[in-house]
Amino acid sequence: MTDTIFEGGCLCGAIRYRATAAPLRGVICHCGLCRRHSGAPALAFVHFPAGAFAWLASPPAWYRSSDYAERGFCANCGSTLGMRESVLADRVQVCIGSLDQPERVRIDDHVWTGSQLPWFEVDDALPRFERSSSAVPSKA
Repeated sequence: MTDTIFEGGCLCGAIRYRATAAPLRGVICHCGLCRRHSGAPALAFVHFPAGAFAWLASPPAWYRSSDYAERGFCANCGSTLGMRESVLADRVQVCIGSLDQPERVRIDDHVWTGSQLPWFEVDDALPRFERSSSAVPSKA
């Protein structure tokens, strides 16, 4: 695998994807919607350029979770796969845990820390934002 090819998919293998460009950014989200979507105390996403991303077989099922975003999942096994926002149509956001090699991506910051669970501490020196990061125009 080259440095600019990233692949991943769901637990059952029905959904696979490939990105052929380096990630634009990585983020750990602490909002309540991400907690519900993932069943975890936070959810890590990586953003790839939309033009360098493809669903290889079936695309995920999408659930509209707010006025601003939809969340993708495998309708067969339930795996959390990603999120899409109309204000970020130039990119595809996939859940880092769905990557075949999640260790290859970096996290740039934490968002929605105002909703962070008090017992969930991540010990890093990354920037933290009470709501959305100043790096993207996200409304989700």
